[in-house]
Amino acid sequence: MELVIASLNTHKVQELREAFKTLAPHIQILSLFDFPSYKRTIPEHVTFVENAQAKALHAASEIKKICIADDSGIIVPALQNKGGELRRYQNDATSPVVQTKKLLEEMRALKDFERHAYLECCLAVATPEGVVKSVTQRSEGYLTEEERGKITFEFDTLFIKHDYSKTLGELTPSVKSRISHRRKALEKLLLSIEQVLR
Repeated sequence: MELVIASLNTHKVQELREAFKTLAPHIQILSLFDFPSYKRTIPEHVTFVENAQAKALHAASEIKKICIADDSGIIVPALQNKGGELRRYQNDATSPVVQTKKLLEEMRALKDFERHAYLECCLAVATPEGVVKSVTQRSEGYLTEEERGKITFEFDTLFIKHDYSKTLGELTPSVKSRISHRRKALEKLLLSIEQVLR
């Protein structure tokens, strides 16, 4: 059974590969790196759900294989009047470091409960015929006033999940993977993936 991760983000592909090794080791995982002729499009929808579904469906229809794709980002309710859903940082053609610094600067004046935020991930699975299912999961927490730890994804060095005292950038890879909003979405979507692969 083959499943294609419709992404060229090396960190995202690695995280999902590792999750599959634990959750469903019998599934052979490929990625868009295995299909160099595939020309992806960048969806410009408003929601995580719409973008994840568009990515999965486009890849599945083009390479004729079952694909999964995600769209994810950070939401800071206190910045709602400035856009709220801060995926514009991730849509920039800049590095996670630059994007993180931009968010940190925009939040300089926010204190205490105003720094509440959550990471949200929508994961969708599609066949060449259409989208099968999509699910959304969140990790709730808050943003620090200065960067701490190592950055892999945007905001790793700022975001602290509730019930933890360290930023994602300070956690060990195993802990970070276990509490990941992307992994939580995969766990919720796994039954649908298994069914469509039969």
